[in-house]
Amino acid sequence: MKTVKYLCLYIALSCLAACSGFLETNPSTSVADSEVFKTISGAQAALNGCYYQMRAYSSGGANRADDYGLPSVRIISDACGEDMIYWGGWYIYNYNYWGETRADIYRSSQLWTFHYRLINNLNSVIAYIDECEGSDDDKRHIKGQALAMRGWAYFDLIQLFQQTYSIAQQMPGVPIYTEPTTDETVGKPRGTVEDTYKQVLADLNAAEGMLSDFERGNHINRFDLSVVQGVLSEVYQVMNNWPKSEEYSHKVLEKYPLTTNEQYLAGFNDETTPSWIWGMRQTEEQSMGDYSIFAMWGNGTRKCWTFAGWFLSDPFVALYDKEDIRSQFEYWWDQIYASFKFRDNDDCRGSMVFMRAEEMLLNEAEALARQNKESAAQELLWKLQDMRKAKRSVSSGNYLIEDILLERRKEMYGEGYALFDMLRNRKPLLREGNHANYGGGVKFPAQSWRFIFQLPNAEMKNNKSLIDGIWPNGDQNPYDGVYTP
Repeated sequence: MKTVKYLCLYIALSCLAACSGFLETNPSTSVADSEVFKTISGAQAALNGCYYQMRAYSSGGANRADDYGLPSVRIISDACGEDMIYWGGWYIYNYNYWGETRADIYRSSQLWTFHYRLINNLNSVIAYIDECEGSDDDKRHIKGQALAMRGWAYFDLIQLFQQTYSIAQQMPGVPIYTEPTTDETVGKPRGTVEDTYKQVLADLNAAEGMLSDFERGNHINRFDLSVVQGVLSEVYQVMNNWPKSEEYSHKVLEKYPLTTNEQYLAGFNDETTPSWIWGMRQTEEQSMGDYSIFAMWGNGTRKCWTFAGWFLSDPFVALYDKEDIRSQFEYWWDQIYASFKFRDNDDCRGSMVFMRAEEMLLNEAEALARQNKESAAQELLWKLQDMRKAKRSVSSGNYLIEDILLERRKEMYGEGYALFDMLRNRKPLLREGNHANYGGGVKFPAQSWRFIFQLPNAEMKNNKSLIDGIWPNGDQNPYDGVYTP
């Protein structure tokens, strides 16, 4: 990818040395140019560098306080939804849709660069790991993790930069690179959405076989078999392949317990919570500091400085039953609701969750309901509703599906699903109630192009395989209007 070439074909070896301890710094801008892959320890260090990039400051090259890799992507998704209110911090620009999806705004470039920079580094690991001296099992586990991360990265990219799979399979996808890029690399065309999903599935299915016996220990940020299967559940969900989504969410749910009410009310900051499948532990050396998710919520509990700018809309709060243990909200200043779901630990370095058992339960319930297996879907939904002391849904047909999606909003808010769920379910953005008091009373119809990021201007300029112009006459996504399949 040409943009990656011009933005420096990253894993800087100095970064690898700092975060792994395996290497001495070598004057190079690319893993492929280095001596890294002579040994398993060097290859592991390169993989560690990829994991570090997923949570590192300026991982998308924006050099901004809201550029922290995957945590920032999750926050952006929530900011683009309709349940949370933002009135502090940089994410207010996403919340208000103030041009954030435009090609000439930094956010598009930040997201594009983060994913492709990571993909390029993973391509180096995948390309050179077989040449290392070491055990076959170690090489297989390293390669499996790299393939899993690459599959996830392409999945994340295609959701941000194109309409959802069910209506856009033959629309332009994203350029696919499976080998490390160099100064001589010719930019790839966009291909189709279908092409992108084929690559996603190829990577994840290969990783599933390679990681069947991989043990990650207490490194919850690493891709193991459960994380791969959880992502596959999500991919098949977006593809509307309901039997496969059911299969994979069930596989993961069998291995992880649900979050107890006590754990739910404990602040969502502990990576040892048994229901957490994938997450990120903050340490003193690797911390988002005052820009973590905990610093953003306005609830008065953090012992460090805080933006205190994230709250909940009153229409969303009204969706909860009074007895529901999740309805621990306070009405502040006679105008806005504070949430206590996310509270930092005493060191102001709380861990962050990216996937947990409840998502898998809701994925499976939705997949069952969409296959008209209503009794099984209700049983799963009731299991969660009974635990949270919410009223049982007694709906059927499409109403049952809507109840499952509603339960997903109530259970998973603040965990990074809002934009992606809105896109895959082809829902409009309807902000009502007290949203309007904070400049966020925007409304967009389903399949609005405002939900989809344009390719960065630098990519359109430097990638000679792309056709200049707005789709359908060129490769650039529209900025406004509505996509009609």
